[in-house]
Amino acid sequence: MSKKNKHPRHGRATGGFDRLSSNSDFYSASPGEQPLNDESGASDARRVRKTGRHLAVEGRRLERMDPREKLALMAILKSAILLVLLLIGFFMLWKGIGLYEESIWLEHEAAPEKSPILQEVVALEEFDLQDQDARDQFGTRIERWKEADRLVRSADALLQRNIYDQAIEQCQDALRKNPLHRGALERLGTLYYAKANYVEAVNAYIRLLSGDPSEKKIQKRLIQSLDALNDHRAVKYMAEWYLDQNMSDTDVQRYLANALYAQEEFEAAVETYGRVLLGDPKDFKALESQAAAYMHLQQYEKALAALEKLRKYDHRNPDYYKKIVICHAQLRRGQETVQALGQAAHLFGDKIIIGWIQDPQLDPIRDDRSFQAFTDRVGGEKFRQWIEKMADSMEVEEEKSDLRAQLEIPVADLKERELLKLQNR
Repeated sequence: MSKKNKHPRHGRATGGFDRLSSNSDFYSASPGEQPLNDESGASDARRVRKTGRHLAVEGRRLERMDPREKLALMAILKSAILLVLLLIGFFMLWKGIGLYEESIWLEHEAAPEKSPILQEVVALEEFDLQDQDARDQFGTRIERWKEADRLVRSADALLQRNIYDQAIEQCQDALRKNPLHRGALERLGTLYYAKANYVEAVNAYIRLLSGDPSEKKIQKRLIQSLDALNDHRAVKYMAEWYLDQNMSDTDVQRYLANALYAQEEFEAAVETYGRVLLGDPKDFKALESQAAAYMHLQQYEKALAALEKLRKYDHRNPDYYKKIVICHAQLRRGQETVQALGQAAHLFGDKIIIGWIQDPQLDPIRDDRSFQAFTDRVGGEKFRQWIEKMADSMEVEEEKSDLRAQLEIPVADLKERELLKLQNR
């Protein structure tokens, strides 16, 4: 028995691991895995796939995301980028369309279509009844005239509802159909004048008078529009033409007087304002203009007569008092000037009167004692002395300028002297 239990010592495996072979998976590395303690070069590291154990040893976090999730995230990111690019593209397209529309609008704004009232009217060509094409064209023209009538009736309906802009558009369309439509021209003239488009109103009335020059109502409206346009020369010619047949028309007389005054034809303006006042004695504006024209003509007595009438109508107007003061001063009436200044000071205060006293147009009465006493009372003696000093300095300057003008050598004489000098050399 003892013989059975005896085995050679060198044949036994210690620790009970005699059944484990050297080919065990526990000790052998997987085919594609690098051993943990392998520190081979970079070339081997590229060939061997590192597992989670290698990453743990190196201190790197183990990636646990599935590759399919990565692909899905990449697809979502690409879609988001594509969507952003599409939005940017649509935005740029919208901006481009806006810029194009703005450029088109600017082109039309720079050269807008002329109003039909400002366009030249083409004369009607000869009409041949034997020509079929001419008859067809004339039939088409008749249809256009009918359409113009319809548009004017539509404009009347808009005018009854105070829709003026659309009414103007309807009348303009009517003129495109029939450039000589009297109804459209009359309405446009009235509407343009009401909207202060005086050039268009003038053209409307001129076109109407081209068809019938004898129509007085249109003549008067044309004069009114020219006056609003401040075309004083045209107003003068038109008013004189009109008054050859209608001398009693006060309105046209007033337009003529204003035009003459604006052109500084004061004598003719005074006479014309006189005819206006014969027709309407309470025309204060005509009376004011007549007084101003008299003052321009230095006819101060007549100006005073007109100003006294104005002061009776409106005794609270300081402009009337100032002109009365100036007229008396220019006539060298110191006492009357002081009386007018005293009345004005009582009504409007001394501050306004101090400004009047400094007016150079009162220089003719600076030496008048009553005027000096009034000036001392209003502004003080120093103020009066300062005013007199200023007036004297202005007179000296005027005398110097007159003396310079007298002493100046004419240009022709200077040239002759220069020629003589050259010849003497």
